[in-house]
Amino acid sequence: MDNQKMRIGLYRKIEIARKQLPHMDEEAFRDLLRSEFGVSSRKDMTMHQLSRLVQLFAAEYGVTYTAPAKSRNWRVTPHGRPDWIEITDSMPFAAEKRQILAIWRKLGYSMSSLDTRVRRAFGCPCFVWLKNEEQISTLLSDLQRREKAFDRRYIKDRVGA
Repeated sequence: MDNQKMRIGLYRKIEIARKQLPHMDEEAFRDLLRSEFGVSSRKDMTMHQLSRLVQLFAAEYGVTYTAPAKSRNWRVTPHGRPDWIEITDSMPFAAEKRQILAIWRKLGYSMSSLDTRVRRAFGCPCFVWLKNEEQISTLLSDLQRREKAFDRRYIKDRVGA
């Protein structure tokens, strides 16, 4: 990294520090530069002095420097979150699929294993692509049976505890 880029990076950290220190106005900042480094402007400082100033803000004033977020894309996608499956209203049997997902999550199974279950049981590679009413009904009734057993075990454990 060349000197200019490093200098800009240190300037940015100094600005971050100044935002975290609202009591440090322009005059207080200039006083700090004069007392610690003998200069009145950061452009007159050497790289070493800039680095020391950044460290001073962290050590003496409690400033924290955090890395920026990697991505600003807040939209959740199946690839971004493997434990997420989105069911839109336009999908066939959307209500039943949402019920299946709710039970699946309640039982503590991972969402990726749902695709495996559907692929093995029905030959469909992906749960969201499942369009056969009989297959959806079979899966839902099996999960409802598992949910009842799960609830019975939970109540038994709670009462016995």
